[in-house]
Amino acid sequence: MPASRALCAAPRHVYAGTISNKTNKSLKCTIHYATSTSSTNINESMSVTLDAGGRACIPEREYQPTPEATFTCRKVVSRIEVHNDDKTYTLEQPFNGVTCPVTEWIFDIHDDHVASVNPNTLPQQQIQKILSELND
Repeated sequence: MPASRALCAAPRHVYAGTISNKTNKSLKCTIHYATSTSSTNINESMSVTLDAGGRACIPEREYQPTPEATFTCRKVVSRIEVHNDDKTYTLEQPFNGVTCPVTEWIFDIHDDHVASVNPNTLPQQQIQKILSELND
């Protein structure tokens, strides 16, 4: 009898990135993080108000899995909520286009949704512009 093989896939985790407001009005955005062992257990969030055309960094967050642990683990970006006037829309993991763990992912807020954007599909000049604006 042949041995069975377990199929393994890399986790589709986003650890950090940028979020851009592609609308013409100011929006409140909440980024939710979860431990990588339980992506449904949200244990940290941060909110930011983005001006029209504005951009913000989604920082990487870490946690110590147990008090005795001598190492830290990364938290996973698990959900993005956008509060637009009287409506709220969300984007939850797994995010479209993410095929392996990443630390530089892009999220674009539009009038009625949040888009997951693979930075590897953008022209190099656009990526450099995003990075330089975040460093200013």
